[in-house]
Amino acid sequence: MKEILTERQNLFEPNVYITMCVELTGKICPHQLTAAVKEAYKANEATMSRIVLEHGTVYYEKLSVSGCKTVITDKNWIELVRENEKLPFEIDKGELVRTFIIPADTDTQIMIMAHHLAGDGKSIIYLIKDMMNALANKTLIYKPLVLLTKNFFSDTRLSVSAKLYAHYCRRKWKNCFFTWQDYYNLHNKYWETACSDIQYKTLSVSETEQIIEKARQIGCSVNSCLVTMFLQKYQKKCEVGIPVSIRENKNEAMSNLTSGIRIKHLFDPKKTFAENAMQVDAKIKSKLHSSRFFALQFLAELPMTLIDAVLLNTHECYSDRLAKQTAKIMGYIGKTRDLGITNLTVIDIPVLYENYKIENIIFVPPAVSYAHNIIGISTVNGKMTFSFHNMVTDRAIN
Repeated sequence: MKEILTERQNLFEPNVYITMCVELTGKICPHQLTAAVKEAYKANEATMSRIVLEHGTVYYEKLSVSGCKTVITDKNWIELVRENEKLPFEIDKGELVRTFIIPADTDTQIMIMAHHLAGDGKSIIYLIKDMMNALANKTLIYKPLVLLTKNFFSDTRLSVSAKLYAHYCRRKWKNCFFTWQDYYNLHNKYWETACSDIQYKTLSVSETEQIIEKARQIGCSVNSCLVTMFLQKYQKKCEVGIPVSIRENKNEAMSNLTSGIRIKHLFDPKKTFAENAMQVDAKIKSKLHSSRFFALQFLAELPMTLIDAVLLNTHECYSDRLAKQTAKIMGYIGKTRDLGITNLTVIDIPVLYENYKIENIIFVPPAVSYAHNIIGISTVNGKMTFSFHNMVTDRAIN
């Protein structure tokens, strides 16, 4: 049994969908691409599994036939996101991914919407690689799920305060169980009025090179330079959430192998951009050294059903004092993060597959409940693309 522990918050999080829009060139038969997508599903345990929720325990269960979907359509990919985010993924039946093929005369788009329990952003990139290899008639290698356990953190320790709070929660929590009906009720309540506002911009090769060169001259990472650029736009001290990949040995399994850190910084106009960037870089490096695994370790120590209750409480589907208190500590209630910035860096898969080429991949992270102003960054063919994901009401979009 592959039990879900460190990614348990993704079960009842209503805004949990990772989106990728892949722009392809080369004459592609949509039905051949559909067959390739289905072959890619078969090659990954994550897309050949369903989620089981049983007396408070949640785990992956293998299926003989994938519950993931593939659709050929002529709709705009952002329109598809807005339609599909309102339709809860039937993860209890194995619907962890929806793939939409949008054909045209000379190019094709693949829009992938994946529930976070299918994997992290890198996972979807590797799923795209499988799709393209299958389209090019290459044999795919089956990849099992890799889930984190407490043994993964055996060399690191939680802070005393975090340990004490987790112990307090284990003593106080009454360990009530939630059901799939709670999952669907929460999703429908949240998306009744919520709607994604997605914007994106792709830089030219020269513009991308300028950012890389700027970071090199400053002596900081490209990611730190980008974070500083966004902080410069704000006139206040911001808390920034930054996901961190913890994949090892070039692991290409569809799994959640991501941790996260957060920093606080006020861009100081009295200092140069370079001075601010160096401060941001130092804060990020410090957090990577001191608390790279903190979020995952803390989640693994909490009662699992309390994590469910935190999400249900956040969205007013359940009322409990301890759940509310824990939601505040975890950042779901009260002061949420001002920015969430996920940089997949240079996409580490080939772009050429026989007669087909990946021109671009637009990456849109989920606008999770504990953060605002979500930014996704990906670099393909030397060009950097930014996506901006915020939540608005249906009325605002209309």
